[in-house]
Amino acid sequence: MFDTRKYAFQTETTFRAVFKCERYGIGVLAEYYFIEKNPFIAITTVLGNFYNKLDNKSKEKVDEFIESYHLEMGKSIEEIGEEKIKKIIQEFNEIVRTV
Repeated sequence: MFDTRKYAFQTETTFRAVFKCERYGIGVLAEYYFIEKNPFIAITTVLGNFYNKLDNKSKEKVDEFIESYHLEMGKSIEEIGEEKIKKIIQEFNEIVRTV
């Protein structure tokens, strides 16, 4: 068993920074408990926020990321597993930093 809250909190921090909101912002999306159960929904919400403003190369990065991990939609962090969620969050943060 691993600490799923740690990974949910990392995603919450990015989510809140992008949307400039407090905890529980945008309904319950900006809250680690929701993210712990639905991480891919939170991640794709952030990426969707940028998508129409991106150049084609950046859109391709987002598309490839979502296509690579779309089977994780509907899974909790625990179901995804520690190694995979680490990789997902790392790639997600890299995309956010570059857009």
